[in-house]
Amino acid sequence: MSAKLLTVEKGGFDMKRTSMEQLEQWHVQGQYQKIVEAIEAIDPTERGYELTGQLARAYNNLGQYERALTLLLATKNEGQADPNWHFRVGYAYYYSNQRAKAAAYFAHVLDLRPDDADAREYLVLCQLDTNQKPIQTMANKTIGKHSFDQHANRRHRLPPIRYPAPDLAAVRTHIEQYFGPITKVIPSPSARDLHVDLCLCAPTPERDYWQITTLGMGACPMNLPPEQLHRSPERLELTITLPRDWNVDSMDEIWFWPQRWLWILSRLPFQDNGWLGFGHSLATDGYEPFAANTQQSGLLLLGPQDAPTGATVCTLADGQKVGFLQLIPLYREEMEFKLAHGVHALVERMADVDHVFCPYRLNTCAPDIERPRNPYLLS
Repeated sequence: MSAKLLTVEKGGFDMKRTSMEQLEQWHVQGQYQKIVEAIEAIDPTERGYELTGQLARAYNNLGQYERALTLLLATKNEGQADPNWHFRVGYAYYYSNQRAKAAAYFAHVLDLRPDDADAREYLVLCQLDTNQKPIQTMANKTIGKHSFDQHANRRHRLPPIRYPAPDLAAVRTHIEQYFGPITKVIPSPSARDLHVDLCLCAPTPERDYWQITTLGMGACPMNLPPEQLHRSPERLELTITLPRDWNVDSMDEIWFWPQRWLWILSRLPFQDNGWLGFGHSLATDGYEPFAANTQQSGLLLLGPQDAPTGATVCTLADGQKVGFLQLIPLYREEMEFKLAHGVHALVERMADVDHVFCPYRLNTCAPDIERPRNPYLLS
């Protein structure tokens, strides 16, 4: 397909020489204001659907979501069959803190383009219920040159946040020391903002289960509230344990959801300028089960289970600490019990539960249940 030429001269732009390829190049370079100036120079009646979408995308990337929505909703009829249109609308609603509206549009993206990983990630983020009180944010907090304004990060073409090499080596060594040899590393699926790999430790005779741990989440300090600064580490990695026969190579959601949720939660503090800590719980929207083979729909964050003393914290060379927390999948009734009675009461009630995920384990908070003992107990 040949490039569509823009045909208006204004504001220093020779629009006869500005093609769709040029607009895309500016987008890749993060020069969103150039896109705005070029397209705004064209009479709105002459822009057409495609250019209007490009303009809305640029406004989204500049953080001007109301302008983007005005443009997008004006082309609603043309956009119904276009996954890009739905994604842009969902994006604008998401960053306008209208998550329920955003979720509907990201879901429609997946109807039209089922393999869209970005839309799937945003949809799950929209559906998260953290069950935590809102935390006051610090809009001016930065990590080096990065800020919690991801649009600013993109405008300045900043690379994803990563551990410095010595810190990366220290955290990796910690994982191998306490969780076992790393047999496989799944690279970060997204280059946006924060680079998080997944380290897989295969089952051994001593630890007869898979353990999957994030590597990279802790490169970005979380925005802890003042009262937590001396109680919880600012940096965090997450881990989960799965049965030895778990198909860790499958992309089918019945096997893949633990990996997906490790990635989603690893980005959540950065995405929302907040924090995660011991005892926090999260649930899917409406307690929708994680996958078709389980009714569990929530997650509880506890310290590493069945691990030697010292597994909870990795101390870096400069004295900074990286905490480790384990995801424990829960049923809806267990989530509700925790919210009503607290994390310690729930852990006591789940004293006979195996920390290794079991899709069909007994629900400890369902009525009239006899709970058998299991080999790996929560602590």
